[in-house]
Amino acid sequence: LIGFTRTSAMMADAFELPAGELADNMGKIAGLFKIPIPAIGELADSINYLDDNAISKGGDIIEFLTRTGGVASAVKVTGQEMAALGSTLLTLGERTETAGTAANAMFQKFAAADKGTKNFKSALKELGISSAAVQKGMQQDATGTMMKVLAAIGKLPKEKQLGVMVELVGLEHSDTLAKLANNTEEWRRQLALANSEAAKGSMSREFAARLQTTN
Repeated sequence: LIGFTRTSAMMADAFELPAGELADNMGKIAGLFKIPIPAIGELADSINYLDDNAISKGGDIIEFLTRTGGVASAVKVTGQEMAALGSTLLTLGERTETAGTAANAMFQKFAAADKGTKNFKSALKELGISSAAVQKGMQQDATGTMMKVLAAIGKLPKEKQLGVMVELVGLEHSDTLAKLANNTEEWRRQLALANSEAAKGSMSREFAARLQTTN
């Protein structure tokens, strides 16, 4: 409890948000992503490091995680990976609400690929990927599976790409998927940031530096 309170206080300082609100949200995220409370600081470090090295705000990444935690808990994905996805979408100009809704739709459709529509399965076939492989992949490595789908989209002729993306996630979310498909290097960069050694302890280092400026 003391450790969690200390982490929440440091987050409140790093993200300039109320400590009580942050503690509440991080508690929910810990439950959704099955993260032990003592380890929540590691996710907070990754969020802070993304905040420092991308065009995204820590508070927005946390909101994205609370919006997507339910569907993320049904597939194989870490809190750091979801934070990197959220930060990437925010960096690419998505609002937190649309990023969360689109990510939920993508994860749901890919996780239940075998139950997908005729158009959905046809789109996967055009990419040379079976619906069974996608569904199984989401339970083993959701991020890697989505990367494979995006890589396959990138190999299609430009004029066919948007049509396939519409069939995969629907017209309302195809724009978000297109941003990811056209910026996979940025997503990879942010995944590397979130899981890097440099991210570990980033929040406490900043907090210690801030303490040096106070009496």
